[in-house]
Amino acid sequence: SLQFIVDALMEKSYSVVQAAKHRYASRVVKHLVMACPASQVSKIVDSLLEDAVALACHPFGYHFVRYLLECGTQEQRYRLVRCIEQSAGRIGQSTAGGSVLETLLTHTAVEDKAWVARAFAQHPETIVALARRQRGHAAVLLMVEILQGLGDQRALAGIAKHREMLPVSKFGRLVAQRLDAALCGSCL
Repeated sequence: SLQFIVDALMEKSYSVVQAAKHRYASRVVKHLVMACPASQVSKIVDSLLEDAVALACHPFGYHFVRYLLECGTQEQRYRLVRCIEQSAGRIGQSTAGGSVLETLLTHTAVEDKAWVARAFAQHPETIVALARRQRGHAAVLLMVEILQGLGDQRALAGIAKHREMLPVSKFGRLVAQRLDAALCGSCL
């Protein structure tokens, strides 16, 4: 039984959130949640969900957030998606945020993808920052695809207002090409 590890993490002397942000302890937390029944680690997961935005932006903590988006319970994924949607600007500005967003746009329900894509579209400067990064451009490509599928031309046009800033990097150029294609496809 791994209960002794669960108990040690839940002691007040060492925060489970601190462990999730540690280079090596974050792996222990993730594997513990993977290996134990949900009822055994529910307090750990609840503690981590309370600080989900900070974890999503952290270079080690984001691994746990991605895992929950892929394999968490329906309630855990719902809570995470709402946190990410409400903190789109902050998460999008972080280096780890691109990976979290890509995972969300790949592994969640269609409605959640739409809500999050529209939330990020409200922050075009964040989309530009994501698009210019190796870890963020794939998420922006997915977002453009989702917004195009929804027929949300207003959101696409809002992103396109900052198009001139995209070609600064090779990743940004890929996003600019996809954005141009999405906008031209709507003109036909």
